[in-house]
Amino acid sequence: MSPLKKFERYARIAAHVAIQKSPLPVQALFKHTEEHRRRQMSRLYAQAKPEDGSKGTLLFWVPGGMPLLLHVEGSIAAAMKLRGYKVHAIICNAPYRGCSIRTVDDGVPVADWRSVCASCTKQTKSVLDTLGIPYSYNGDYVTDEERDELWERTADVTLENLKDLKYEGLDLGSNVRSTIIRYLQGAALEGNEAIIREHAYSALVSAAAATRVMDTIKPWRVFMSHGVYVDWGPAMHAAMARNIPVTGWKASYLSWHFYLRHVTDVDRIDFKLLSDDAWSDMRARPLTGRQNARLDKFFEDRYKKQISFDMKKIKEFRHDVDELRAEYSKPGRPLWAVLAHINWDSVSDYSPMAYPSFDEWMIDTVQTAIDIPEVDWLIKVHPIEAWDNPASGVQRLLEREFPDLPPHIRVIPAEEDVSPANLFEIIDGGVTVYGTAGLELALIGKPVIVAGEAHYGGKGFTYEGLTPPAYRDLLRQAPKLGPLDADQREAVRQYAYSHFIRRQIPLEIVHHGDSLWWSLQHDKRDLLLPGNDPFIDFICEKLVSGADFVMDEELVALTEREVTAA
Repeated sequence: MSPLKKFERYARIAAHVAIQKSPLPVQALFKHTEEHRRRQMSRLYAQAKPEDGSKGTLLFWVPGGMPLLLHVEGSIAAAMKLRGYKVHAIICNAPYRGCSIRTVDDGVPVADWRSVCASCTKQTKSVLDTLGIPYSYNGDYVTDEERDELWERTADVTLENLKDLKYEGLDLGSNVRSTIIRYLQGAALEGNEAIIREHAYSALVSAAAATRVMDTIKPWRVFMSHGVYVDWGPAMHAAMARNIPVTGWKASYLSWHFYLRHVTDVDRIDFKLLSDDAWSDMRARPLTGRQNARLDKFFEDRYKKQISFDMKKIKEFRHDVDELRAEYSKPGRPLWAVLAHINWDSVSDYSPMAYPSFDEWMIDTVQTAIDIPEVDWLIKVHPIEAWDNPASGVQRLLEREFPDLPPHIRVIPAEEDVSPANLFEIIDGGVTVYGTAGLELALIGKPVIVAGEAHYGGKGFTYEGLTPPAYRDLLRQAPKLGPLDADQREAVRQYAYSHFIRRQIPLEIVHHGDSLWWSLQHDKRDLLLPGNDPFIDFICEKLVSGADFVMDEELVALTEREVTAA
C-alpha cells in the first residue's frame, strides 16, 4: 500500500472514531452511524399503522451469535411493527456459554468460551436498538438458583444417555447431539468430552427460559431460524408443546432469497417441506411452457453460469460428458452414485432418517454396496469438503473405514472437477438421505433411493428406505430400478418448480450487491413500509394467515425482474 493510501485509510479511521465520540445530534448527521439509522427508523415508524395489541405478541427468538440471521429477522420484525403488530425479540445475554457458534476449529478452550459473549450480546442489542425492536434477554427468565440446579442435573450426562435429557417433558437430547456434531465438524469426540455437559446445560437453560417466555408473553406466533441446536430447538419444543405456531426460515439456493415454513410437527421441521394441501394443488395443475422454461433456466444458471449461493467457491467443471462416461462407466454395467452429505451441519432434528448420523449411513451404504458387485458404485464426496472440513469429512471417513475398496466401488473426491449435472447424465440412479441432489437427479428421470424423509420424498418419484433393513433392500434392487415413467417425470417437475421457483423468496432489504452473503441495507428501509415491497408484503401476510409461503405467478414474474436487476 502506498504512503498516500495508508494516510487516507488512517484518516478515515480517525474521522470515524471522532464521529463516534461526538454528541448524538452530531453523529446523526452521518449516514453510517447507528444514531442516524435509529432516527431514520423512528421517522419511519411515524408512518406505521397504530399498534393493535388485541392479537398479542409476535415473538422473534433470535439468541444471537450469527449477525446475518438477525438482519433477516430484524427486518421482518420491523415490517410487522410497521403494519401495526406488536413484536418482541428474545436475545441472549449469556446465561450459558455453550452455543452453536462454537466449533472445534476455533481452538478456544471451554473455560474461555465466554470471552465473546459480551461483544455478541452488544452486537445483537445494537441491531435491534437501531431497528426499534423491543427485546428482553433469555437470562432474565432463569434465576441464578435455577441455573445452579440445572448445572447439577448435567453432572452425569453422557453421549449415550442424551436421549433421556428432558426439561418439563420437552425432549432436548437431539438438539444437544446436533450441537455437538456441529461443534466437532467431523472430528473425534475424544479430548472434547467437556462439551457434552456444556451443551446439555445450555439446552436446559434455553428450555427453562423458553418455557417461562411462552407462559409469560403468550405469543400468537414464534419466528426463528434453524429450529435445531441448543439455541433454538428448546424454544421450538416449548412453543409447540403449548400449541403456539412456529415459523422457521433458512437461506436458499440463491443469494438473498429464503425459504420460510410454518412448522406443524416438531419431528419434521425441515423448512423446505411443503404441506400436503399445497402439493395436491400443485399436482392438479400441469406446468405451462413458460413455467417449464423457468425451471430449465434455473438449472442452466445454477450449473453453467454458476449462479448459486449454496455452492460457494465453486470450481470450473469439466463439461465433456463423453469423457466422464469413458472414465467412470463400463458398457453393460449399471452405474449408481452415492451422493454424500456434509457430515456435521444440521445433520439431525430436521426430518427422520434411517440412521442416527450421516457417517453411519455412509458406512452402512458402502458395506452393503461391497456385497452388490453387479453394480458399479461411485461415492461422490460433497464438493464443499475441498475447503471446508477436509480433515474430518466423508472422504477421510472412507479412507479410514475402507482402506481397500473393491474395484466396483470408486470414490470421486471433493476436489475432482466433475459437475454434478454431468455426473447425473452418466449414472443410472442415485442414493442420498435427503439431499437436493436427489431431487435434481429425479428431474432428469433417474431413480433415486433416499434413506430419510426427504422434503421431496413420498411424492411418487423416489424410493424411500426409512429403516436400515428397508434401505439395504432397496440398494440390492438398484440393478432392477429403471427410469421414471412419464407421470413420475411430470410430478417431479411440478414439485421442482414449486421448490426452486415459487418458494425462494427474495428479500431486497438485505440484498448486498457486492457479496453473495446478505446484510441489512439501511438505505432501503422504506421497503419495509406496507405496499413498497410485494415480497415483504407477502411474508407478512403469510405470517398472519398461516398459509404456505408459496408465491403465485404474479410474484414469480417479479422475482425474474428482481434477479435480472441484481
